[in-house]
This record gives sequence, structure tokens and C-alpha cells, in this order.
Amino acid sequence: MSRDAVQAVVDRFADELGRSVVVNDPEVRMLFASRHFGDEDPVRIRAMLNRDAGSEAIGFLLSSGIAQWTRPGHVPGSEALGLHARVGVPIRWRGEMLGMILVMDAGSTITDEDLGRIAEVAAEIAPLMVGDRTPEDSARSEALVADLLGTDEAARDVALAESTVAAGSVRVVAISLRNVKDAELTAIALRHALVAARSRSRGDALHSVVGEVGYLVYLSTAARDLETVLAETKTMARDAGDVAGKGATVHAGVGAPASGLSAAWISARQAGLAATVARRIGDDHVVAWERAGVLGVLARIPFPELDITAVPDELRRLAEVDRSGRLIETLRAFLDHAGSGPGAAEALFIHRTTLYYRLDRIREAVGVDLDDGTVRLHLHLGLRVADLMRAEGIDPFPALTAR
Repeated sequence: MSRDAVQAVVDRFADELGRSVVVNDPEVRMLFASRHFGDEDPVRIRAMLNRDAGSEAIGFLLSSGIAQWTRPGHVPGSEALGLHARVGVPIRWRGEMLGMILVMDAGSTITDEDLGRIAEVAAEIAPLMVGDRTPEDSARSEALVADLLGTDEAARDVALAESTVAAGSVRVVAISLRNVKDAELTAIALRHALVAARSRSRGDALHSVVGEVGYLVYLSTAARDLETVLAETKTMARDAGDVAGKGATVHAGVGAPASGLSAAWISARQAGLAATVARRIGDDHVVAWERAGVLGVLARIPFPELDITAVPDELRRLAEVDRSGRLIETLRAFLDHAGSGPGAAEALFIHRTTLYYRLDRIREAVGVDLDDGTVRLHLHLGLRVADLMRAEGIDPFPALTAR
């Protein structure tokens, strides 16, 4: 009943102004819309057809700061996005943002009196929208998912007891969004990306936002191959970044499949670590746990532990005699190719004789036996730790850079 009441208010107000009016949720998804009055633009048309204005348009609207406004204001247009100017104001109920009302103003002819009426209509709609909300709309559903994915076993047990979702195999995606101007915009950007992904899913999915990380839980009905999930995750990351705006950094991880909701937290933990790998080292901003390898283990090292003592003494001694850095490069190639001389030489584009000469120099310089598997593991892990340190802005070999 309240949905009909909100729609009636929107239609009445649009007729009063002779302008197109829309009510969006906090993530700028269309909830209610009036008929057109000849002032529609491509963004509004897309939103009417797809219930989604597009992540770039949403990011542009939010960059005006409208989510923080307390009174009506102006949102500029964007020719590049096909978006006309609008005026609007958030719809709030006892401090909580329920959505926003936007009125087309392509010709910038809205009067102060019109602005006052927008505020009145927002106040009229707010209690109707509160009454229309369902339990699914509340924060409780997200909190339940957050508990299911958390490391607190007691909280997981409670959440499992409350859950009505039946799931076989599940897979969790984690989207990490940093360097956003405020926490509210971070949450809006993440929820937009997650909810859009849920709507595209061919099966069921759950989502939750915890601080700067958003989680999407693909249920068994939405099971897909890894490549498909990676492609969808890249779309989610792009959507979140578009909404968050310039300067935001997005990294994502995809956990391995887990057996049911009771084990979803394992996939979530893997997804979070894979996202850390993407942020610290990954050539791609999206990393799958199944492909993270040893980096998934090293990603657990806390930032404060990453100092030069984390690098093996042998590597630091090698750096002291390796003025060009060529010996460390050679050692890395040799270890990356499992001690294969031909493979390492090919990767370095050098003759095998040159490779073996360099390996002998390494053995002599630091006194290591490169035929010993334990030594190889020790040095290989050390090089990976050095990569982590560089990614965090820490120089693992100051002796090299000092020259």
C-alpha cells in the first residue's frame, strides 16, 4: 500500500512542476519514477529500461555530494555521460538515508520556491518509504551474511541457525575499496557493485559490506567456472570504482569453492587474502585464490613485520656484492624455473654458459648450495617477501639503491 502511496506522491509532484521526477535508493537505483515531460536524457532512459543508470553516471551524481546534503541543491549535467542537470535532496528518516529525490532541471529554471517544495515532498515520502521496507531491506540481512563469513565461530553458528538459505557449494568474492573520501560513499559504491552483480547472476547470491570490503557469496544455484567468476568480479570492481570516483583504488579476490554456508567463511578468508595479493603484488587487480600460490601464504604477513629482517641474510649479502642487480635477477629466474638451467637461460635471454657462470658467482658470494631443495625454498620465499616489501614501499635491499 505504501508503495502505491509513494508513487502517487511522485506523480502528483511531477505534474505540479511539469518535470520528470525520480526517487532512488541510497545506491542510486531507481525506486519510483514519474512519466516523462520531454526533459528526459539518456541516463534517465537507461534507468527506466534497466533499473540502473550505469556506474559512471551514479559516480558522477554522488560526486556532487548529494548523499550528504541536508537541503535541496543542484547537480550539474555532464555532456560526456548524456546527463542533464538535476536538483535533488536525500530522503531521510530520523537521520537514516532512505534514498534521494531528483528533479530534471536541464535549463536551470528551478526556482527557490520549487526547491522548497522538493524538501517538503522528501519529508512527505520518508515515512511512507519506512513503512514499505521489508526485512530483506534492513541491515540485518547484511549483518547475518557478515557473521556467516566472519572468523568468530560462535557468531557463525548463530547466523547459520537463523539462515533460511539452502546451499551446496558456495564461492565468495571480496572487493576491497580504498582511498574514498568518506565511509558512506565507500559503502554506497560497494553495495551498488554487489547488488548489480546479484541481479546479473543466473542463480542466487548473498552480499554484505564490512568497512572497506564488500562480499558476494555465490550459492550453488549460481555456480560458475572460475573464468566466468573472474570476469564478473572485474565488472564488479569497475562498477565500484566508477561510483567511488577519482582516486579510489579497487582490488578483488575470488575464493575457492566451499561446501555449504558453514564453510563459506573459508572461501571468504581466501578471497580476502587473494585481494591482498592483488593489492600488494598482483599484475592484475583481481586475483583468484587457486592461482595465488605461495603469495596467498605470504599475504598473511602483517605490514609491521615487513622490514629488512624479513629478508634472508644470504639475499642481503648477495645484494651487497651485486652492484647491477643481475645476480639477484638470475637467481630469481633459476628458482622460478625449479632449478632448470635451460628454462632460466631462456627466460633471461642468455646462453646457458653465462647462466652457469652467474650461478657459480652466487654460490661463491654467499656460500649457498643451490642443489639443496631447502636452500632453494628459503631463497625463493625470501625473494617473494622482498616483492611484498617493495609493494608496500619498503626497500628490501638498501645496499643496491644506495649505489
